[in-house]
Amino acid sequence: MAYYLLLPVLSILVVALQTTIADIIFSGRLVIEISLIAVIYAGFRLDLFKGSILAFVFGFVFDCLVSSVIGLFTLIYLIIFVASYAVSLITDTQKLRLVALWGFVFALVEEALVILFYNLILRFDAMASIPFVFLPQAMVIGLFTPVFFYLMRRLEVYIYGKPLHRLERGGDSRISAEI
Repeated sequence: MAYYLLLPVLSILVVALQTTIADIIFSGRLVIEISLIAVIYAGFRLDLFKGSILAFVFGFVFDCLVSSVIGLFTLIYLIIFVASYAVSLITDTQKLRLVALWGFVFALVEEALVILFYNLILRFDAMASIPFVFLPQAMVIGLFTPVFFYLMRRLEVYIYGKPLHRLERGGDSRISAEI
């Protein structure tokens, strides 16, 4: 119950922190989307219900505080959560190199969806920003994703005494060692 009560406050703090960091360090040109990394983490580590609630709340808060189009990032964060959840079923999410790769890929997917929306709906051409803004932003997110996962794993060990693991589901592509 505390998870659902603290989630909106935490999401406001995270979005405000990432916006402040972007303004101070990069003069607002580049955003380190900690909220996107948290959504990817939720897809890799949380169950479907809790993770989708987290993705919805983070996307909604991001839309309310930063985005010019309400609902765009809510939809994108839900899509990225479902994709990262599906990826977690078929890959080993304990390897930090794979986590960095998937963080980079999901950041590119998010930026591609934003560009596609702006081009198709708002008729705003953002293609010139790809090499100077979107690609470096995706690389930074890809580099910070393993750091975030490592810190969250350390926090889990500190709080619970062991890292949390999602219950293994039937029909998983992983082969069980038990007979």
